[in-house]
Amino acid sequence: MEEHREERCWEDLLPDALGLIFRNLSLQEMLTVVPRVCKSWSRVVSGPYCWQEIDIQEWSQQQNKPDQLTRMVHTLVTRSGDSFRRISVSG
Repeated sequence: MEEHREERCWEDLLPDALGLIFRNLSLQEMLTVVPRVCKSWSRVVSGPYCWQEIDIQEWSQQQNKPDQLTRMVHTLVTRSGDSFRRISVSG
C-alpha cells in the first residue's frame, strides 16, 4: 500500500503564522539567524508580524550604552509599523 505524503514548505506559510512562530525565539535569533534562512523568512522578520510585542529585557541587560538601547527600541518600533502593542525593556 502506497502512503501519500503531502509536503509543505515553511516558506509557503502565511506571514502571520510565521510571525507567531518566530516570536518564541530570542531577539538575537530573530535579528541574526532567521533572516538568513530564506528570503520569505527574512521578509517576515523584517516586517511587523514579529514585532507587535517587543521583549528586549534579556538583550538590554547585556548593554551598557544607553544609545544602543535607544537605537534598538527605535528600530524595532519602526519595524512593528502600526501593529506595535507592548514593549518590555530593562536597563
